[in-house]
Amino acid sequence: MSEGTFRPDAVNILGKRYSIEYVDRPSDVDLFRRESLWGQIDYWTRTIRVYDGGRTADDILETIMHEVVHGILGELRMTEWNNNEDNVSLLGIGLADVLTRNGWIKR
Repeated sequence: MSEGTFRPDAVNILGKRYSIEYVDRPSDVDLFRRESLWGQIDYWTRTIRVYDGGRTADDILETIMHEVVHGILGELRMTEWNNNEDNVSLLGIGLADVLTRNGWIKR
């Protein structure tokens, strides 16, 4: 994926629609503004918040895929897997690569 304006406004995760919001400061990603984050999924409000700040489309996609993996693991009650940020990050990066390398995501 090259530079662009990849900014979807929603994603369906196992039948549940999550809106995607973009913010300009990492501290605004956290719903409660307790810490600075790249992305966050909130199961209660069904939102995914992503730090934009002029980041590339590749970076945005990887962050969204990371949060989607959290959403999938959460819906499937795979708590132990969902609590391992390293594995979630690697799966998110892998999904982003497969989707773009195969041309399934076009901008």
